[in-house]
Amino acid sequence: MPGVPSGRGCDACRKQKKKCDIDNFPCTRCSRLKIDCIGHGQQRYKFKNKTLDLALPHRPASKKALRSHQQVWVVQPAQNLSNRLSSLTSRFIHSISQDVDIRFQLPWNFGPYLSGIPCRLGRSAALDAATDTLVAAHASFCAGNATSDQAVFAKYSRALSDLRHDLDDVAKARSPESLCAVMVLSIAQVRFLTSHPDVKPKLIQIFIFPTQDPGVTHIEGAAQIIRSRRFVTSSSDDFERTLLLCLRAPVVFDALLTDKIHFSSQEWELINVSTPEYRMLPDGRWFDCIAAIPDLLQRCKAALIMSSAPGLHLLALELETRSLLEDCKGIITTLRERLQKYDPATKPPQLRGPVHAHFLRSLALALATGIILNCVLNGLEGTSDWVCEDSSTWSEEIIEIAEQAIIYQPLGSMALLICLRIAWMGAANSSARKEIEMLIFEWDRTCMGLLENDTTVSELERMMRRFTLQDV
Repeated sequence: MPGVPSGRGCDACRKQKKKCDIDNFPCTRCSRLKIDCIGHGQQRYKFKNKTLDLALPHRPASKKALRSHQQVWVVQPAQNLSNRLSSLTSRFIHSISQDVDIRFQLPWNFGPYLSGIPCRLGRSAALDAATDTLVAAHASFCAGNATSDQAVFAKYSRALSDLRHDLDDVAKARSPESLCAVMVLSIAQVRFLTSHPDVKPKLIQIFIFPTQDPGVTHIEGAAQIIRSRRFVTSSSDDFERTLLLCLRAPVVFDALLTDKIHFSSQEWELINVSTPEYRMLPDGRWFDCIAAIPDLLQRCKAALIMSSAPGLHLLALELETRSLLEDCKGIITTLRERLQKYDPATKPPQLRGPVHAHFLRSLALALATGIILNCVLNGLEGTSDWVCEDSSTWSEEIIEIAEQAIIYQPLGSMALLICLRIAWMGAANSSARKEIEMLIFEWDRTCMGLLENDTTVSELERMMRRFTLQDV
C-alpha cells in the first residue's frame, strides 16, 4: 500500500510524545535541553508490510503479485546492516534531506554526490568514519551547540586514522570510497573552525589562505588521488562521475591559492567531466574560464623569472589573459541578466530559495574571476596602479550580492567568503577596503562561528600579490 504521511516533528519530541515546534529549527524543546534536533521537519511515511505471492513450481505467480513486485525497488546493502551502521545511515539521510532548510542543507552547498553515500556505507571504514564525523559536525553546527566539539573532534581524529590506513592500500586508495572520504572530511572541517582551539588556526590557513600551511590539506590529497588514478573520468559509475564533478571546484580554488596543486591545461580538461550541454551553459563556461587560471599563473611566473628576454612569451600570455577576460565579461553579462530576470513566482515554493541562491552565487563567482584576471593582466603589464574601473565596479557588485545572500547564511552562501576576499583586491580605495574588511569579519562570524577577526590585512595583501604576480 502507499505510504501514509506521518508527523514532521523531530525524533526527540516524537520519542517522548511531545508536541514539536516545527516552525523553528532547532525546536524549542531541543534548544532548551541543548540536544541535537534530528529529524526536524522531515516528512515520514508509515507502511504496511505486504507478503508477496511466491511463484511455486506447480503454481504460476498471480498478476497481482507481479504488479506488486514491479513496484518495489530493492537496494542490496553493502553488508549485513548492524545497529551501528543502520543508525549511521538513518542519521546521514536526515542530514542530506532535501526538506532541510537551504541554510543548513549539505548537498546543495557541497555537492549531490552526498546523496549516493548511504548505499556505500559499510564498504570502507574510512568512509564510514568520515560520514559519522560529518553527521555529528552538521548536527552541532545547526544547533549552535559548542559543547559537542570535543566529541566531534574525537570522531574526526578516528576518521583520519582510518583514512590513513586505507590510503596505505593501493587498491583502496584508488577507490571512489576513499576519494569520497577525503571530500567528506574536508566538509566536516568547516565545523571545526568554530571553536576548537587545537585545530582552528591550522584550518583557517587551509580554507582561506592555504599557502601558509606546510602540510597537505584534504583537497591537495584529493588532487593527488585523482592524479594517481590517471584521471579515470570515463567510469560507468554515476556516483564516481558525480564525485569528480563536485571535486573540480575545490581543487581549482585551492590551485588558485597555492602552488602545491598544479595541473596542466590538458590535465584540467581531463578532470572536466561535464557534459557538452552543461559546458554551453554560463555556469559551465565559467568553470572552463576559472580552470584555466591556475596553469596560466604558473606559466606567467615562469616567464617572469626567465633569464633571457621574455618579451614575446609575455606578450602571448597577455593576449591569452585578455581573451579569458573577454570571455569572463560575456559570462558576467549573461549571469547578471539571468539574475535580473528571475521571477520567484515562476518556481515552485520549495525551489525559490535554492534557485535564487544559486543565481547569486554564480554571479559572485564570475565577478571574482574577472577581478583575478584583471590582477593577472596588470601584473603582466607591470602597472603599479593595478585597480581598474571594471574591478572596482565588480567589487561593489559583490558587496551588493552579499547583502542579498545574507538570508541564506550560513551554508547557503558560503561561496561569498572567498568572493568578498577577492572583492577586497578590486576595491577602488582604502575606505572601500575597510568596508569589505568589516563585511568579511561579519561573514566569518556568521558562517564559520569565528569570534575574532582572523583575516588580517597582511593576508589579504599576500593574496593580492599572488594574483598580481608580485610574489615571483
